[in-house]
Amino acid sequence: MGTFKEKIQELSKWNRELKNNKILKENHSLPGNTYILDDNDILSLPRDDGDCRYPYGRDGFNFWAYTSGYMHCNEGLFSVFLRANEGQEPKVAFFAGFPTGNGTYEPVSLLSVPAARSLTPGEGEFEQFTVFSRSSVYYITETHGMRFTLRIFPDRDRKLYFTLYIENLEAEKKEFYISSFINPFLNHSLGEDGESRWFREVSYIEASSRNNDLGSFKIKVNEDINRTTSVSNIGVIRRFIGVSGDSALIRHEESASRYEYVGGSRGSLHAPAALTAGGFRHKKHICAFTEAGAAADIIHLRLQGNEYIRYDAVLGYRIHCRSEDEAGYLLSGQFTPAGIDLRESELHQQSVMDGKDLTLKADRSNTVLLREGIFNSFFEHLKTQVEFCSLIKGYVQLYAGSLIGIRDIFQALEGLVYWQPDKVRRKMLEAMEFVLEDGRCPRQYTLPTSPETTPVMDLRLFIDQGVWVISAMSTYIRVTGDRKILSEVCGYYEIVDEKKSLVRKSKCRDSLLEHLFKIMKFLLSNRDIDQTGCIKVLYGDWNDALDGLGVSIDPNKEYGTGVSVMASLQVYQNLNEMAQLLLHLNAAKYAEEIRYYKAAAEELRFNLQKYAVISNDCRQKRIVHGWGDRRSYFVGSFDDPDHVSRTGLTSNVFWVLSGLNSTDRYMEDTILDSFRALDTKYGFKTFDHAFSPNTPGVGRIPRLPAGTAENGAVYVHASAFAVMALFQMGRPKEAWEQLTKLFPFTHRTISCSPYVMPNSYGFNEEKGIDGESMLDWQTGSSNVILKTLIRFVMGIEPDFDGIWLQPAEGLPFKGFTFDIKIKGCRLKVQYKNSGKGARTYFLNDIKREGIYSEAMKLNRLWISDGDLKTSVLNILVED
Repeated sequence: MGTFKEKIQELSKWNRELKNNKILKENHSLPGNTYILDDNDILSLPRDDGDCRYPYGRDGFNFWAYTSGYMHCNEGLFSVFLRANEGQEPKVAFFAGFPTGNGTYEPVSLLSVPAARSLTPGEGEFEQFTVFSRSSVYYITETHGMRFTLRIFPDRDRKLYFTLYIENLEAEKKEFYISSFINPFLNHSLGEDGESRWFREVSYIEASSRNNDLGSFKIKVNEDINRTTSVSNIGVIRRFIGVSGDSALIRHEESASRYEYVGGSRGSLHAPAALTAGGFRHKKHICAFTEAGAAADIIHLRLQGNEYIRYDAVLGYRIHCRSEDEAGYLLSGQFTPAGIDLRESELHQQSVMDGKDLTLKADRSNTVLLREGIFNSFFEHLKTQVEFCSLIKGYVQLYAGSLIGIRDIFQALEGLVYWQPDKVRRKMLEAMEFVLEDGRCPRQYTLPTSPETTPVMDLRLFIDQGVWVISAMSTYIRVTGDRKILSEVCGYYEIVDEKKSLVRKSKCRDSLLEHLFKIMKFLLSNRDIDQTGCIKVLYGDWNDALDGLGVSIDPNKEYGTGVSVMASLQVYQNLNEMAQLLLHLNAAKYAEEIRYYKAAAEELRFNLQKYAVISNDCRQKRIVHGWGDRRSYFVGSFDDPDHVSRTGLTSNVFWVLSGLNSTDRYMEDTILDSFRALDTKYGFKTFDHAFSPNTPGVGRIPRLPAGTAENGAVYVHASAFAVMALFQMGRPKEAWEQLTKLFPFTHRTISCSPYVMPNSYGFNEEKGIDGESMLDWQTGSSNVILKTLIRFVMGIEPDFDGIWLQPAEGLPFKGFTFDIKIKGCRLKVQYKNSGKGARTYFLNDIKREGIYSEAMKLNRLWISDGDLKTSVLNILVED
């Protein structure tokens, strides 16, 4: 990795060469002024049509860094820094200032925000770019013959490190200032309100010894846990400076007043008065009650030719202090530049180690859209995205509804298990504590902020929450072989007032397996027993916006007998998963349960084939998305409530993914016809026709503009399910065509971060929407893409007593290598596409025969648990 200085020089060299070397630029470029560098670093230039971002931290603590220089940080409901919306004043800002010759200074923002003409030089060379590395973000500005590099990262203890490294690139000395403005929030709240400043104090503490210590800032925020208990959250910013050679610190000034920095209550960081003056008028060192204080400084420096100066600031904090003495340690201890750099290096190495149990390297792409270097780097960032989605602690978007989704994390955990099973185990056990006593899973929940508080829960009755739990738990055991998890004891919650979403901890505790039994019982209790026998949709299913099917015709009932075909198919899959699990646990002990689940699955299969498949007068078939109360109308049918013939995606997809298609493949042509009807330049749409405003019976989906999100756009999550189904049906060519469309780096433009999955690609010519997305990072599309690559590209399909190895044929690469750990055995797999025609398998140089799969149309290899009783298994697959 090299030293900090060497890293800066390397990144600056990359920036120069990307500008001057056309071939290098083409090989490393992504949409949105973004480039992939060595070691999977990402170089991102400021742009006006979007912003890239990257999260740093671990286990639900997220420090977000944006290309623009915006940054925010939270862990659940506790925000270290609040997020500033586009155009607003940032919470962290760094500047340099240069004398104009008339007693004032020309300030230059060392981040792209705040963006104002007065804060960027009007003449001369000016370069500004951002680099996201594995462990830290670098903001680099070159101006006035100098290079300013701001590096920021959080460590494992949630301290934040800000290092500004200033280099004089010329021989003549420079006199200038640097300035930092840091405005932490340190509160368990969704945002600032009119009372925030009353309970907050910022103070400057002078250094006890001169040396390189510039003194510290202390931020104290008081908050109430309940009516009788008040606590303080205390943060400390310690600052240090080091100069080389004959360079010098001339003077430094500090202020705890935001007003003093920006020029009063009408000022802002877009034109801070103190920076033009080069100093503070009053040097206010304590700020409380009357305004929201901030930690600000202006440091005047003299930098000799070809020398450097380094400024370090470290923000640490402690929450829920009963007295200030509890946070006293934050002002003690030593920080050295070498020590800070070592922490960053250790984080870098840890991130490498965290990913070592799942690696993929494609070799020699056959298509320019899938450059192997970009693809390989994308795979690493995709892993980061799945881990981020798996371990969140809620409030990622920081609004009241941004909690921890049961469905969301269990889908993500099913991907993370392939390389971080220990973290998955802990998170699954944590989440299972929030299941309700009858086996119902809440839509979302939060982790209590203290032992005295109860969690916030979203009790909307989306029927599909539990189905993802059962599937993820089945995958976890098949990947790890860890059946002991089923004996772990977990608790429940009980509902106090459903309308008010009030819950309390239940006294009932039992095994994880009993939780699964109760979840399965709850799902089956919501069958439409009187008519179709399929699973009722209740509030909604996976497609959140289509939440009208469950409404009752009877005004005295909240829910009717409307059905979700997707959820019904998932329950069919769950029944088979539970039966297989119990069969391998103890077939004799669970014989009754196995028989019951198999009978219920067979009954559900019959009902789905009878009721979910409809025909028109031309005898064309269609798998509907669902129907309303008493089967009074259909969605995804030949005649929807708005009298539009409409094809839906997810019911067709899960006809395949649930295993129903493998029992009787008579619907396969119908499914493929639906895929063709839904195809676009960005992938498969959720519905081939958007719902027009005021379409009855479908809920809130018509409120979305046509061609966006779930309303007739490419909702990537659903499209990725379809890619998985195509692979499973033995159609790898079509699967790769669609997968290529979904990758963000294959598009000309993108509104989000092009190195991770977005949640959607919109298209509406009338509204000028062409490929824009709602958001990136926090989206389930990431885990489905990852699982597709693992299960069908790499071809790893674990089972309870072995593994199916089934790399897809016709891949757009000449070969690939991958490492993956299954049940304690490291599989080192090499795949070669030699054009031989017939597939061959070698395990530890011994040839093994494959078994032809009619469904997938390829030879796949069965590797038993007996084969896995070794530390390493070397595998060669050759086509």
